[in-house]
Formats: sequence, C-alpha cells, structure tokens
Amino acid sequence: MNSNYSLKRFYGMGSRAGDYFISLNKSGFTISAGFCIEEKIKDFSKCIMYFDTAKKAVGFQFVNGNNVKGAFKVVHTNNGASASISPRSFIKANHIDDSKYFGRKIPKKISKEGLGEIFVIDLVKQ
Repeated sequence: MNSNYSLKRFYGMGSRAGDYFISLNKSGFTISAGFCIEEKIKDFSKCIMYFDTAKKAVGFQFVNGNNVKGAFKVVHTNNGASASISPRSFIKANHIDDSKYFGRKIPKKISKEGLGEIFVIDLVKQ
C-alpha cells in the first residue's frame, strides 16, 4: 500500500473559499473568503480607498495602525473567512451608490510607486 500522499486538512467548511472577488452593494464592499484567504486580509485592520473618476475604478490598500488618516475599518467575520468595508462617505463622494455599479468584481493587483500594493476593481466593463 502506497502512503506517499501529501494530504492537507480542509478547514473551510461553510465558506466559499474558491471565490476571489470584491463586491459592491448598498452597504459597501464585501470581500470574499477566497480573496481574504489568498491575500491574507485577516492580517489587516484598515483599508485606504482610492478612486479613478475617469475609469470608474476603486483601489483598496490594506494596512494596519490606528492613526492611518482616512482609512476605513475592515470588519472581519467571526471565523475570519470573509470581510467587509462600509465606506459610506467614500461611496457618496464618488457617486457610486447607484445599483448599476453593484455586483461582484475581480480585483487586479497593481503596484504604485510610493504607495505599494493596491487592489483595483473596475465598476464598469472597459
């Protein structure tokens, strides 16, 4: 009998760990379990938000610290599988509270000089 298996225990019961997206809804942004796991979002407590008016794109930079000016709180679910951000002022200021922008978006990871790693979602199809 061959026992050369590299088995890893699965702990994601009840989570949709394979889905990798950020979703906009009337309450704010929902961060999927797949995204949270792959990008280790549970290690972060805040999110700095960016907006590209011309492209209708939202940027997310996950950070830590209590004194990060303008950063929004990342609210993690009890099991840490997924998270949410409720930046009402950001959504209103950028006029993206319209249901035509709602839904799942696949984030792109970019690197901006002087800022670091930012995840970007396009609210409209380019």
